[in-house]
Amino acid sequence: MSDAGIVTGAVCAALTGLGLVLAVRSAQAGSYLRATRWVGIALIPAGLYLTGLATLARRVGDAAADWATDLVFGIRAWAGVAVLAFAVTLLLLVRAIGSRRGGAEEEASGPASLTGAGTTARGLPPTAGSAARTAGQPQAQPKAKPAKQPRSRRGDSGLGDEFADIEEILRRRGI
Repeated sequence: MSDAGIVTGAVCAALTGLGLVLAVRSAQAGSYLRATRWVGIALIPAGLYLTGLATLARRVGDAAADWATDLVFGIRAWAGVAVLAFAVTLLLLVRAIGSRRGGAEEEASGPASLTGAGTTARGLPPTAGSAARTAGQPQAQPKAKPAKQPRSRRGDSGLGDEFADIEEILRRRGI
């Protein structure tokens, strides 16, 4: 067993001991439910150590600390950060440009053209809309539905749509 493993075991044993002391003090005070809760909490560090999860957590912590140190002081890590920043910038730029154009160019050169003119991206036979896209013709945009106007109710008290249903239920019950 390594020195770090011995330290991990000692820390887990100390936490378990502390929890058991708190459980005994709670039992002496007459709160047996709280004492039982402390016993349960106190056994967690011992269980983590015996299963090896405490050692795993220590190793993950060591690896995270090494990574953070390399990130702060390593040229290679900063080059990776720069590459990631450039990639994210490109993706955001393409998304912004695509949303301004309405995505028509991406649809025309998208999955339908990659799979060929005979099928769409999902393997379904082409429809009139997909045939028009593959032929380079713009697809007609669907018309937007007009917004529904709220129904006016008898005796509207001006409370708004949120309370209209409640008002109707109260009226039905004669309140």
